[in-house]
Amino acid sequence: MILKQLNVMLSELDSVYQSLLKANNVSDSEYIVMLYIQELGEGCSQKDIADNSLISKKTVNSTIKKFEKDGYIELVAAKYPHMKIFLTDKGREFFQNSIMPIIELENDVLENMTENEFEFLATFYKIYI
Repeated sequence: MILKQLNVMLSELDSVYQSLLKANNVSDSEYIVMLYIQELGEGCSQKDIADNSLISKKTVNSTIKKFEKDGYIELVAAKYPHMKIFLTDKGREFFQNSIMPIIELENDVLENMTENEFEFLATFYKIYI
């Protein structure tokens, strides 16, 4: 019974994220990769993103290729075989218009939690994972 309830909650959470991503015309991998470019800072590498985001190098690579094709990033040669990733103006606009609204919603939820609620959530997550 507990496992079923947990699976329902996780499915609901996934559904919320999928709805937000769809509403902003963003895929899961686009969201995560763009989030990590911002978090790690421009000039990061695909390896940096894969190592920190827990998504595969292959997924990071295909997302970076799409971003480059769409004009969201520029790749600058670094020490072989690495390329540094830099957002273009179009990429910054994409981040502001498509990624930030989701981040702002997440922040609103977290800011409305009490410290005890957040600690409970963090503790539960650590136990579950």
